Amino acid sequence: MRMLFCLVFFLCCAGPVLASDSVGTVKTMTGTTMVERQGELLGLTVGMSVYADDRLITKANSSLGLILKDDTTLTLGPESEMQVREFIFEPKENRFSMVLKMLKGSFLYMSGVIGKLAPESIKLETPDSTIAVRGTRLLIKVDI
Repeated sequence: MRMLFCLVFFLCCAGPVLASDSVGTVKTMTGTTMVERQGELLGLTVGMSVYADDRLITKANSSLGLILKDDTTLTLGPESEMQVREFIFEPKENRFSMVLKMLKGSFLYMSGVIGKLAPESIKLETPDSTIAVRGTRLLIKVDI
């Protein structure tokens, strides 16, 4: 009975965490990089997973390289912040969506599979505008 209670407790508590799939991975980093996830600030490491709603942060003299599940690559330059607002990559169901909010700093974006199959489903937001992606490579600088 005790074992059953522990199993039910674990499944109830761990369910929301397990349901959230990674949208990508940290591939490279230099300096101080962090992620704000569910109100908590965590240091990033190479190989760490990135999730929808994560806010990625680089400090001065830092950079961060990400690869998303569809092979999109993103590089954040020094003193940059970006939020992964939405990421859906389900090619078998023909469902695609990528919404990235660039809050400040510099960003290099190179599209992956979503950019080839459904470029209209990609939105890159800045504080003052939304960029619809039709190409494969963009360099964006956001000054606030």
